[in-house]
Amino acid sequence: MNILITGGHSGIGLELTKKILEKGHQVGLIVRSEARKSDAEKQFPGQYPDIFIGDLSDRGQIKSVADKIIKKWSSIDGIFNNAGVLLDKLYFSDYGNEMQLEVNAISPYLLTKELKPLLDKAEKPFVVNTATAGLNQEKSIDIPTLKRPQKFTKLFGSYLTSKLMLVLLMNHLSTQWQNVRFVHVDPGAIKTKMTAGEGMPLWLKPIRNLFFRTPEEGAKHLYNAGFGDYFDLSGLYISKGKIQKIQVEVDDTHIEELLV
Repeated sequence: MNILITGGHSGIGLELTKKILEKGHQVGLIVRSEARKSDAEKQFPGQYPDIFIGDLSDRGQIKSVADKIIKKWSSIDGIFNNAGVLLDKLYFSDYGNEMQLEVNAISPYLLTKELKPLLDKAEKPFVVNTATAGLNQEKSIDIPTLKRPQKFTKLFGSYLTSKLMLVLLMNHLSTQWQNVRFVHVDPGAIKTKMTAGEGMPLWLKPIRNLFFRTPEEGAKHLYNAGFGDYFDLSGLYISKGKIQKIQVEVDDTHIEELLV
């Protein structure tokens, strides 16, 4: 199988990449720069993932890296949209959106759409999205506030809503692409560089150090969602090992407002 992974050179994504390579699949990684490519190559001695360079916060580069993948590969059996950011304060993208929304939700949505021609050539294609816990508690969305929030809350503010929007955008695709299986997975509380960074609330860091699990645990949840035979339905949100119901959805008007 041809499997594409974003954020596959570190943390959960690194362990996921190792696991998929061990199973004998061809893996493609998207990394942000030549330096990241060099670092990624050192992670896999004797193994040969295809590494594509593209900054997924730049919509022009999303298109160009997708074109490179389409040129090199004949099909894609699975995409793991795993790359993401957890920020310490408000930053905005070149498109005027809160940066976590841009990178965690809009970018994987646009990348997946660009790669549909290759998904269509696979027998049973799937898209697995790295989500987070608590998305089933959200009961409404406000696109203008998501794009330009008036206040910033670490982890439980814009980061959480960006992951919700990722799920909603992909669920919208799942209603249109009947041949592609979409699954959204909360990998659990995991010890990574991201959860050790400035984007984590200070009070959570001691809890993180004591109780968060290893990246291998998170990778296992993502892997099972893609390759397991017990998630046959599309549009599922899996958190704490159970199917949870998302209470909101988006339509074409929401998406147009989000992308304008």
